[in-house]
This record gives sequence, C-alpha cells and structure tokens, in this order.
Amino acid sequence: MFASKLVFEKGLIPVVVRNVDGDILMLAFMNRNALLKTLATGFMHYYSRVRKKIWMKGETSGFGQKVLEVRVNCENNSLLFTVKQEGPGACHKGYKTCFYRRILKSGGLSRVEKKVFNPRRVYKGNSVSE
Repeated sequence: MFASKLVFEKGLIPVVVRNVDGDILMLAFMNRNALLKTLATGFMHYYSRVRKKIWMKGETSGFGQKVLEVRVNCENNSLLFTVKQEGPGACHKGYKTCFYRRILKSGGLSRVEKKVFNPRRVYKGNSVSE
C-alpha cells in the first residue's frame, strides 16, 4: 500500500485540502491512523497537534468533507486531498476557507473573504472547538 512509502515527520504528514472548484480550504496534519481512517471511511480525519487526538472534520459543526481524490507529492512527504465540502465553510472561524486573510506590504493583515456562518452558533460559543 502507498501509505507505507509516505514520510511522516515526527509521526505527522501535512495535508492540503481543496474543494472541487480548486479553492484551498485548509492545511492540516494527519498521523498514519488518521490517514487510514480517512481512506476507510471516505471522510476527512485529521490529527490535532493541540488536542493530541484524531478528529473527523464535521464531527462538531456538521460540515464534513467527503474525499474525492488523494494525491501525493514527489517526495512522499505531503498529501493533497480534493473534497466535497459539506455546509457553508471549512474554517472554524466562520469562513469558507482558512486562508481568508491577505498579508499587506505594510506587514498588516486584510480580510479578503466574508464570513459564511456564525461560529458561536455552530460551535456553541467555542469557536476553536473544531
């Protein structure tokens, strides 16, 4: 199986997640078990470095990600998933994508996306729960 050829640095591999339109939704990490759960179920599972556990995207919000395609890079050390995003967005802050800010030449940040859902309602007041 291809998973045995993957390079998991410190037990993790970075994964880029995009929707069917090609928009990058998020960057996250998987350990081997999260990858195997993802492949077995067809829904995205990640490894939380903060919580030190595997979690399924959408387990709190209901905004899951159905796997459509998996690609591996040339060095076998990162993955690219194309998913069907359920619900209005992937970002736990209320945006379609986690990349909703642009870095300005001044060094500041500018929001370039609008919120598509209220994270306090979705996560019951805890916008970092997922």
